[in-house]
Amino acid sequence: MQNGHGENPETLRVNQFHADLARRIIGLLRERDCPAGYQLKEHWLAGELGLSRSPVRAALRLLDRFGVVRTIPNQGCFLARPAAELDDGNWGLPPTGEERLYSALTRDRFANRLDRQINVTGLVRRYGASRSLVERLLARLADEGLVEREAGRGWRFLPTVDNPRVYEESYRFRLTVEPMAILDPGFKPDRKRLGELKRRHETLIGELAHAIPSRRLVEVDADFHEAIGAWSNNRFVLQAIQQQTRLRRLMEFQFSMADPERMAQSCREHLGILDALEVGDREKAADLMRKHIGVSRDVLPEFVQDLRENRKNKATADDKAEEAVK
Repeated sequence: MQNGHGENPETLRVNQFHADLARRIIGLLRERDCPAGYQLKEHWLAGELGLSRSPVRAALRLLDRFGVVRTIPNQGCFLARPAAELDDGNWGLPPTGEERLYSALTRDRFANRLDRQINVTGLVRRYGASRSLVERLLARLADEGLVEREAGRGWRFLPTVDNPRVYEESYRFRLTVEPMAILDPGFKPDRKRLGELKRRHETLIGELAHAIPSRRLVEVDADFHEAIGAWSNNRFVLQAIQQQTRLRRLMEFQFSMADPERMAQSCREHLGILDALEVGDREKAADLMRKHIGVSRDVLPEFVQDLRENRKNKATADDKAEEAVK
């Protein structure tokens, strides 16, 4: 497919800094819920992003190449479609080096190919990445609650849902918390956010027949469950759901790649809950939430058990290798 310049976006070479900046611009526009036709003024974007106008201009040219904005001579740059439709990853920009490293690192940790204790130098050597990229990724993983800095220069992965016992405990906890959050007297959905969540889920269901980033699936799932916590208007409920989201992140990131059909069904279950909330039927929404969490709990144990077996096989292979060296 060609853009307005007669170019195929998939074959275009992309400057990594400009690509990252383009994503930041999209994030800003989505936060402001900017409509199609909204004019993107360089000085405003530069001020919001804390940058000079030159890199902003380059990022806007990139967005124009991918059909996200339209540049009209002597008039300016305008959003080609509503910012709300620009979901993460659905407008054609290739993954950044940080995204590729994120995928590789989380995949290796989940498969137990990466030790719990890590450091920048070791990751630079293992993945052939720059030191600045690795440091930026570790800061991001820390923000997501996946790693924390140790004394000195080391880092370590925090506990996650990566074995059957912890997995079962997590789901039993969620079965208690999330349906009751919906029935809490203080529960009140935000209509705008509810509509946005419905649109994102509908978009995902339509795109799951194609290859889409696993991280995007996980983020939409997390946003749905954290919205339930936020709508309870109870800070402790929200914190509990956010903690569970962080604990499940590595597992769900891998599962979304292993079973996209289940992810599509999960989206449909989310939509059923949102539909019930939209018409004010909280009893139905809570019942659907119980069923959703129960189905997810029953579907995933085989996947978690496979992981356990893979780790056991890796440990056995490592032991044999050590014996051979001796």
